[in-house]
Amino acid sequence: MNVAFNTANFAYRQVNYRATGDWGQACRTSREHFSPIETFGERFDELLGEVDDMGFKNLELWHFHLHQKWWTPEHVQVALDVAGRRKMRFVAFCGGFGDDLAEFERTLQLVTALGIPLLAGASRVFTEQRAEYVARLREYGVRFGYENHPEKTPQELLERAGPDEGGLVGVTVDTGWFGTQNYPADQAVGELGERVLHVHLKDVRQVGTHDTVGYGQGVVPLRRVVGSLNDMNYQGLISVEHEPEQFDPTEDIKESRRQLESWLSDLSLKANA
Repeated sequence: MNVAFNTANFAYRQVNYRATGDWGQACRTSREHFSPIETFGERFDELLGEVDDMGFKNLELWHFHLHQKWWTPEHVQVALDVAGRRKMRFVAFCGGFGDDLAEFERTLQLVTALGIPLLAGASRVFTEQRAEYVARLREYGVRFGYENHPEKTPQELLERAGPDEGGLVGVTVDTGWFGTQNYPADQAVGELGERVLHVHLKDVRQVGTHDTVGYGQGVVPLRRVVGSLNDMNYQGLISVEHEPEQFDPTEDIKESRRQLESWLSDLSLKANA
């Protein structure tokens, strides 16, 4: 298992962590900040520099930091240059992937240009035009992990994801949303089994809300989640996620990464004992 940083952690940075409960506010201000090509290089380098300073080299790119609607070949080249200079790599692309097939096609062209093999999130196209969506996944050689948000159980998530299409379609487990829905995330991971393609490891303060917190500060049994992943020989990524509206998550994320790597190290030592 490898550790990644989800750039959605900084979703509310452009409103100085003074959000009003509106996710669209994060999306709009991030788009306005990152889309102009004239300033993209400097701003993207600043973003990746902060992630690099926290010790992460694997990047899960949130779509409003480089979006399917406004990317250009120039944006892609700048992103690759910035990541390459810092010896970082893009490993997943998260968010929403389009309201129609044309936009989804642009998503696939973008992730292919960035060398990203996995989409982690949701798409209206997947729900409404599944066959066409899967055909394009197959054409581009990209996998899709449908992410749980409103789904209350693993069974409901599997029903939404549908057949695995030869390994192309699976699930992205958001542990925080299982916490919000009051379902044990470690149990969910075990029940989802080999359909798990990706993990957003997130804690939330309490059941029934989605107020994200640093690891160990909330109700999600994250250490047991990592143990469950280890028990099923999960070989994918664990993406550290924490996107608070009212404060900078940097220090929480540093500590969360330390905890996660400690858990992984303990599991490795036990396996080799």
